[in-house]
Amino acid sequence: MLNGEITHTFEENTCHLVIRDPHAKHKPSEEEQQSQPGTDEPTAHVDRIRNCDIFIDSHDLYFYADVKLFKFHSRRTFDLKELKTLHINFDTQKNCYQIDLPILPSSPTADDGGAASGEPAPGGGATPKPKTVRKEYIGALQVPFLADWTLGKLDKEIVVQEWKFKRITDQCQLHLNGHIERAYKLTNQFGYGFASKYSGPLEASELDKSTCRIAEPQRLSPFQRRLDRLVDEMKRFSRDQYKMNFVELQVPSGHQNPLRYRAKILETSMTQEQAHLLHNLSRCQQKQEDEPLYTRLQHNEIDCGLISIMLAICYDVRTTNNDPTCESGWTRCILCPLICYFEQFDNYRDVVVAFLRRVITYPLYRNFELGRQCVRDAIEVLRGGRNWLINQLLLTHQQFATSEPSRDTFNSLYIEDYIRYVSNTEICTDDHLRLLARNVKNVLMDVSKRHLGLGINEIETELIKELMQEMRLDANSSAQQQQQQQLELQVPGADDLDADNDTSGQEDETTTDDDSVITDSFESMDMDMRLIENEIVYSVDDVDDDDEDDDDDDDEDDDDDEEEDDDEDIDGDDDDRSSSTSSSDAEGNSVIEQCSNSNSEAALASPNNSQKILPTDYH
Repeated sequence: MLNGEITHTFEENTCHLVIRDPHAKHKPSEEEQQSQPGTDEPTAHVDRIRNCDIFIDSHDLYFYADVKLFKFHSRRTFDLKELKTLHINFDTQKNCYQIDLPILPSSPTADDGGAASGEPAPGGGATPKPKTVRKEYIGALQVPFLADWTLGKLDKEIVVQEWKFKRITDQCQLHLNGHIERAYKLTNQFGYGFASKYSGPLEASELDKSTCRIAEPQRLSPFQRRLDRLVDEMKRFSRDQYKMNFVELQVPSGHQNPLRYRAKILETSMTQEQAHLLHNLSRCQQKQEDEPLYTRLQHNEIDCGLISIMLAICYDVRTTNNDPTCESGWTRCILCPLICYFEQFDNYRDVVVAFLRRVITYPLYRNFELGRQCVRDAIEVLRGGRNWLINQLLLTHQQFATSEPSRDTFNSLYIEDYIRYVSNTEICTDDHLRLLARNVKNVLMDVSKRHLGLGINEIETELIKELMQEMRLDANSSAQQQQQQQLELQVPGADDLDADNDTSGQEDETTTDDDSVITDSFESMDMDMRLIENEIVYSVDDVDDDDEDDDDDDDEDDDDDEEEDDDEDIDGDDDDRSSSTSSSDAEGNSVIEQCSNSNSEAALASPNNSQKILPTDYH
């Protein structure tokens, strides 16, 4: 599908368009010379010029004539309300279509035929703005149509939303050489498949409805198939899913990240089944002496279709780590518009853009950078991976043939012919593949997110704002939590200080109690010590009394006095147990002194027994 130019002129409220027939150089054969009654034109030629498809919008007209798409953009607005039936005249002498479209009235400044600079506009309108030096230079080139188009580009870049177009083919009538009496309806018999060589209807049972979106490709023009694809992609595109994969690919655990995969295009191996299939397909290859080579248009269409299939294969290989799964057939089919919509491409830019749109719409990993990486893989394959490409085409053939539901129809329409095409080194040479790689690389450098037409830049900007807002909310919430924790720490902190003060007082009391306990323990220990000392003293005195029965009465009186004093001391200690530590110590010292005095007296009385027991040594 090639793009053609339309010659136009404005006459008041009418736009006159002239479209040259793409088959103007075609000469009818002898079989085509049979004319219809009442006409001078061959039947086959009339059928070919009737094979058109027309779309219109407020400022745009797309006219598809068999194999070429003609585009026209008007500054003035078409009057679609008055456009009920569109009459198209075909001039057989000039081999061109002639169309008259009604347009809405506008100010003279908007019309191409307005007044010159500095002259008053007819009808009392405002004078147009003076032209700049650059516009005057372009207008002086004496190429009116090129100048108009260039001025439009300089003023504002034309953005055409093709999915809004309205198809008016059924409202059109074709006339030959201005004969209004006889009118023809436009027919729909368009080609599809490899090099558009198929034109018959397809059986509904042979199609995979889950992937094939065009049931009757022969009734839809290539541009209509493209519009259907654009509309479906806009319906299926998920902003939320794209946001998730934009931040990070949702790769299952145990699987390799597709962005880190390195394709090994030089390491290829072919199974016995694939080798047998390649041998059978090569036997059916067309012979050069029997059929001519492909035309330039067909060759360009074939190359674009090959790139479209390669991109889908590279995505499946990268996401599965070159280990095909049960979904590989669906992935290679859904990412290729050539198979799903029987779409015909005539330039590499449309192929790359269509692939990137589908990458972020249908598969598991919807990431723009992942799609670009797949395009780079395809470039490497075209540079020197012919065997790898043939192997993958054979694998795709096997996946389509064994899938459920069966996709074997796509094998007969595309895959088998492409296997023969790539295997033929005379038609598809290595230099030709390297040329394709260079062209695709140049296209990839120019394609950006805004060319996809899905608002990717706006979605990413919105996502970044959402993330920043979440970060701010998280920061605010964390700051509030910290402040709340500090407040909670501050209020109990004052209580803790008071509690510490109270606790210090309690500790003082506790310390005093402990001291009292310790003092009591010391008192008890002193009491035990005194008792033990007294017992020792008593035992010593008893021994002394037993040994010195013959002592004088004065000594006995002294002993009795000492015993009375000891008894008084013991009674005094029992009465004063709850007294202070100083008093108890003093009493204890007095008792010990008394004991020491008594012992000293006893020692003096009996020098022989003075070294038996010494209370001072015990103490």
